[in-house]
Amino acid sequence: MDITYRYHEPSTLTKGTDKSELFLSHYNESLEEKEVPCYFWGKLQAPYTIARSLLTLSKIVAANFMPMSSSLRDPVITAGGGKLRLEGFSSCCSVYGKVDLLPSAIDGEFLQQGTTNVDFNTEMISALSKITKNEEVFFSVGKKEVILQKGDHQVIEKKVTLPLRWIKGMATVQLLSAAMQQVAELDKLQVQLLFRAIPKGDVKADYYLSFRGKNPVLSPINTKGSICIGGIHRLRLLEVLRPLAQKLVIYSSPSAQATAFQFELSHVRFTAVLSRSFWRGFSGEGSTLENLIEEIPVTWMDKLHRYAQINEEFSANDPRLKDLGSVEFKAVATRLSAMGLLGYDLQDSCYYYRKLPFKMSRIETLNPRYKNALKLIKKGDYEWVTHSDEVTETRIKGSGLFHKVMITAEKSVCTCTWHATHEHRRGACKHILATQILKNNTDKELAQLLNEFEL
Repeated sequence: MDITYRYHEPSTLTKGTDKSELFLSHYNESLEEKEVPCYFWGKLQAPYTIARSLLTLSKIVAANFMPMSSSLRDPVITAGGGKLRLEGFSSCCSVYGKVDLLPSAIDGEFLQQGTTNVDFNTEMISALSKITKNEEVFFSVGKKEVILQKGDHQVIEKKVTLPLRWIKGMATVQLLSAAMQQVAELDKLQVQLLFRAIPKGDVKADYYLSFRGKNPVLSPINTKGSICIGGIHRLRLLEVLRPLAQKLVIYSSPSAQATAFQFELSHVRFTAVLSRSFWRGFSGEGSTLENLIEEIPVTWMDKLHRYAQINEEFSANDPRLKDLGSVEFKAVATRLSAMGLLGYDLQDSCYYYRKLPFKMSRIETLNPRYKNALKLIKKGDYEWVTHSDEVTETRIKGSGLFHKVMITAEKSVCTCTWHATHEHRRGACKHILATQILKNNTDKELAQLLNEFEL
């Protein structure tokens, strides 16, 4: 019997001034979508810490800081890169939680990279809450179910539909995380003091974290060098992790629209990202839209997508991605993140492959600003002023007046009220989006795009 192996890239020899590097291409059956019994199965090496981390994630997913939102318990689980990652959002989508089970936390076998999402119901929560430090606990992650086994007792959770508002939230969190910088590192004592300083009750105004000596201080007053945290009462969701934390690393986005709290536990990392506006949440942000409509060569997309599938974890510094260049790499990685194909690890400053079960078009159709931009185009409510490689300028019809839009390589501006109020902190306005769609698509592509949606 003859077997044909398909290599996605040739082996390469890169010669440098000091050394040469040989990269051997290899066959990866996971790219062929081969069916396997499960993605991972094995023993939990730190069962108590893992159980407390998963209970905290479940607490986040069940939390609701907007009365109109329904409660959920549906973590997304990814097996790959020698790790298990469990992610989820609060029901209002304003808190994102991620549990990283590091290689030292699990003793088992990864049969294939894969992602699924299940419902952690009452039985699973009860089983996790009863796990002690010295028990033998086994865990398996499959395409359609997750199994937790302790002794003779099994808890099986079946795959469920991914909540629609999580689709936009997942994409937005990865984009914000990739731009974050570390702003503080707290030891065990400082973690205790931070939680003691959290004000009682629901805090609707922004709070700011600063330090008096080594002691963390929380205040509604913004001082020089302080870290902005919106809705700080949400940190109470992480109270269970406080005695287990070896240290806490805090990250912030340049726009101050999100803050990340990463707890270093024994063999486990727990990351919580808080949106600044807890009443809107990550699903209400529009920062992914411009990345979805930006013109990027298909060859770049295919190269990084294939590389991500094969390597499972990677960064901009990987030698085989040097030909993309830093600008091209960021553009492509941002697009793949916006499509739900990449997650981001703050600690390692790297991306990981995670194929969520939805199509890119669903992100677009779920955002009203994007749909309104398409409606403007379909109705013909625009006029070209200038259209060249250097600058694109349009006049878009509004309520009784025309808004002027100008897009250059450096910036995009609009005369509408939305842009004046938010600029680009919550993504582009519908007039800028409409102009970018017109700019990046031929007449034929535009007609096809408009036919895809019921407007």
